[in-house]
Parts: sequence; structure tokens; C-alpha cells
Amino acid sequence: MKEHEGLITESLPNGMFRVRLDNEDLILGYVSGKIRRSFIRILSGDRIVEVFASNNGTPSLAMVAIFAKACSAKVGE
Repeated sequence: MKEHEGLITESLPNGMFRVRLDNEDLILGYVSGKIRRSFIRILSGDRIVEVFASNNGTPSLAMVAIFAKACSAKVGE
């Protein structure tokens, strides 16, 4: 599995996102099952790690894993 860091540029329906990777590639990614079940909100501007299941970088499986900074929202806000 390959991992790339990127920035969410656009939030699309059904947990899909446009992501600009650090190497300037623009890809389409989606939220992994654990993050979807936890109801974690992902917004434009969040830094993420994109995980590819295939080594050639094709969009066969691109899951979003969020950095801890994006998940550290204060309780009650």
C-alpha cells in the first residue's frame, strides 16, 4: 500500500472528496469505513493521508485517513 499526504480541496456527496496531493496531482478519494461510521466531519482545507491499495496509483481504492490535528475538536463546540 502506498500513502500520500494531501489537502482536501472540495467536498463531494457520499463521502467523496477532491484531494490535491503534495506532488500536485489532483485525485478523487473517499472516506474509509471506520471514519464514516464514527461520523467524523471532513472539511475543505483538512490535511489527510491518502492510502492506495494498488502500487501503480490507479484509483481502485483510495481511502482517507485523517491527521490527528483535524480530529481534535473541542467537546461542546
